[in-house]
Amino acid sequence: MKIIHYHDYDEQLLVQKLPNGLTVYLQPKSGFNKTTAILGVNYGSTDQSFILNGKKVVQPAGIAHFLEHKMFDKKDYDVFELFNKTGAQSNAFTSFTRTNYLFSTTESFKDNLNILLDFVQIPYFTKEKVNREKGIIDQEINMYKNDPNNQAYFQTIRQLYPDSALSNDIAGSSKSVDSITLDDVELAYQTFYHPSNMSLFITGKLDPDETLSWIIDNQARKIFSQTPRIERINNYSATLFEAVHTDLMNVSRTKVSVGLRGNDQVPTGRDSLKYEIGLSIMFDLFFSENAIEYDRLYHSGVIDDSFSWEFENERGFHFAMLSGDTSQPSIFVQEIKKIIKTIPAKVSELQDEFQLQKNELFGNYISMMDSEEAISSQFDGFLGEPLTIYDEVTILKQLTLKDVQMISERFLNHLSIQVEVIKNHQ
Repeated sequence: MKIIHYHDYDEQLLVQKLPNGLTVYLQPKSGFNKTTAILGVNYGSTDQSFILNGKKVVQPAGIAHFLEHKMFDKKDYDVFELFNKTGAQSNAFTSFTRTNYLFSTTESFKDNLNILLDFVQIPYFTKEKVNREKGIIDQEINMYKNDPNNQAYFQTIRQLYPDSALSNDIAGSSKSVDSITLDDVELAYQTFYHPSNMSLFITGKLDPDETLSWIIDNQARKIFSQTPRIERINNYSATLFEAVHTDLMNVSRTKVSVGLRGNDQVPTGRDSLKYEIGLSIMFDLFFSENAIEYDRLYHSGVIDDSFSWEFENERGFHFAMLSGDTSQPSIFVQEIKKIIKTIPAKVSELQDEFQLQKNELFGNYISMMDSEEAISSQFDGFLGEPLTIYDEVTILKQLTLKDVQMISERFLNHLSIQVEVIKNHQ
């Protein structure tokens, strides 16, 4: 096994790529009683269109999320029941570019590890089960459709990335899900659920050599096809001209989301992590509760405690969103846009504030190092090199205000803006 040392934290990451293409990452944690494992698939909701072995394929929106649901439904049992019997907590989720299957346990680690690998790598699909799942997911779609916060989020993304896979909800629509066939599910699985398109990260209480031997034995019992030749098709056309889009829902206060689409080229590997951390600090400097501008808008009643920002940097796209409830939607939008325009000129003046934000973020990372779940959530094995929470802290320590200024200018000088407003329909 290759060993990556994090000397400042007395930690190490052990890496082994198996003959079938599965990359295993093991991070033992001394003194921990729990073990957490995540089997990640480099496949998400935006991977609807692709070229497989030279032939273009277009699948229904929501197919990745649908497949995630189907993995738990076996011939005569539900996988959650197996995890419950062995004392593990299990879950799964689909994002724009990833599907993750995970468990945490303090007992029967080997049994749970085999359950995880087997239920993801040994599918059971039938026409009847596919059709039955459609109704379940349709209920989920309708539930989120009635959630104003969810609608504000995805409507904003639709405006930022029109006519692309990002303009669809991760779960798809009732119509797209209804069109999914058994053939669609099997093709999606065969294309993207190959071990070479997966990574297995395990942290907490574990013996690396013993754990790796269990994984090797498990994989040796299975036969996999040759690695598919996949070319992903993600054409994110230019955003529309800046506009305010209004939808009506049952809300007590108007909701506003200001979406910022990044059109600059994001660096890869560790540099992408530096880019993310730099922008996170930039947004905190101007839009966190400690920021002068936040305080001004809060006390003038333009924003309230619901106000927040988030930044997403995924394979092929990146965007930020600033959102909240307000009784002054026009002023909300005007003020946010005005602040954004001033950031490149003002950020260099905030050395003291920068150091405070940096210290606060550093403290958050240190706290997260005591949690297997947090360590797992920060891990990324699909960026060409494994990136861990320890890499993030190292990058944070080295980050300067000048770095933040350069990253901010890079993002802000090439962005597109779209605004989503949700008002009460009564």
